[in-house]
Amino acid sequence: MKTIMTILFIVAAGCFAIYAACVWFSAARKSRNSDIPCLKEKREVALERLAGIWTHKGTAESSAEKDEGETRKETGKSQDETHEISVAFHDPDLNAFYIENIRDKVGFSPQTRQVAEGILETLDREGNCPSVVNSHGEIEASLETGVYNRLARVTLREHALDTAKAMLRLVDPGPMTPMAIIAALGHDLGKIPAYRQQLYSLGDHPVISVTILDKIPGFSEMPNKGDVITAIRDHHRKPIDFFSIKLKEADQEARKKELARNFSLGDPGTGRESLPREEVEPRRVTSTRETIPRDDENKTEDRKRRRKPREVELPWYDGKAILQEIAGRVNKVDEGRWEAFSMANGYVYVQVGLLWSVTKKVARINGDPSVLIADSDEELRTNILYSIVERLKTEENAIARGLIRDGYFSAPFVVTMRDGTVHSKASYVPFNLEAFGMLPSELESQKYGKVREIVDVTPKW
Repeated sequence: MKTIMTILFIVAAGCFAIYAACVWFSAARKSRNSDIPCLKEKREVALERLAGIWTHKGTAESSAEKDEGETRKETGKSQDETHEISVAFHDPDLNAFYIENIRDKVGFSPQTRQVAEGILETLDREGNCPSVVNSHGEIEASLETGVYNRLARVTLREHALDTAKAMLRLVDPGPMTPMAIIAALGHDLGKIPAYRQQLYSLGDHPVISVTILDKIPGFSEMPNKGDVITAIRDHHRKPIDFFSIKLKEADQEARKKELARNFSLGDPGTGRESLPREEVEPRRVTSTRETIPRDDENKTEDRKRRRKPREVELPWYDGKAILQEIAGRVNKVDEGRWEAFSMANGYVYVQVGLLWSVTKKVARINGDPSVLIADSDEELRTNILYSIVERLKTEENAIARGLIRDGYFSAPFVVTMRDGTVHSKASYVPFNLEAFGMLPSELESQKYGKVREIVDVTPKW
């Protein structure tokens, strides 16, 4: 019995020892791995994440998400930069103008910006042609050869930018700015050779310009496109509304600037430009009726649009030089025609054509060729001649005031010849003979040919 009890005691002690060893071992293991959660702790794991763990896609997917996030970030950051890249022009001057005046400007709606970009793209692609055209019906065909050739060195692209910059100076910043830029950039698109060939039957370049603009996306939907069309059509006529007048002034200002760039003056001592003789000497008219359209004989349309001439600045003006140049032509006859003649009553009658030729000559001698652009602009020419006559009235007392109406620079006269022939459509600028520093008898003695046959000059009005 004792033996059995002993065996049982030993077995129990062994079991206890084994149990104690197991408890100790378990505790020791748990203390070494205290950061490992208990296996009985419940955790929720998304199935797609487990799938990522199983297939090793988790890392790749995270990388893709990161790349996509970076892409979204870059796209969101630079939508304007993407637009900028898509609207780049080859010509650096076009780019500079676009960035400075159009790209981010608040006044431009998406529509007007689209139109401006369309015009700039056209100029970038086709605008390297000359900025003047001399085909039939074009007003610029009346420019002197030397002037025309110099303006032909200016590309259409350059002239469009020059006009747009001038327009921005003439129009106050505000809602009108986009319209002003579009009109200035697009006013001469009709000079592009490819379009002129396609649309030649439409007429002169302003009409073709409007047709081209109509094809540019967004233009036909512009709410103020009518003002732009009117301004472009009238920029070589006599505009009457504010916006059209400003476009014409901008075009003239651009031309003056371009002439100054391309007119190289000769000997600085004389100020005389190096031109062929026929461009320096005044042109001679071919009849007693002057070759320049007169302010008293305008066409029906121009009569309706006629505005009173206004005085303009003449920085080159030299009244004595003008009188001296005219004096050399008084009573001179060329192939039976004359440009100026005197009468015993103390007046000298000067054709407008001669006064204009003398005006251009004196302006060039004094280093200002900008007057020459008026050959292709009747209104500007009228304003210049009117300004000269007004200054000759007041500063030189050279104009016979009683023979000319206020607001005019010339007057119609009836000229009667000895044989009874009557010239009823003659128009002259009447001068006081004393302005030339000569006596009536002296001038009368110089007469020869046809001018000796003039017996009477009577105002027509």
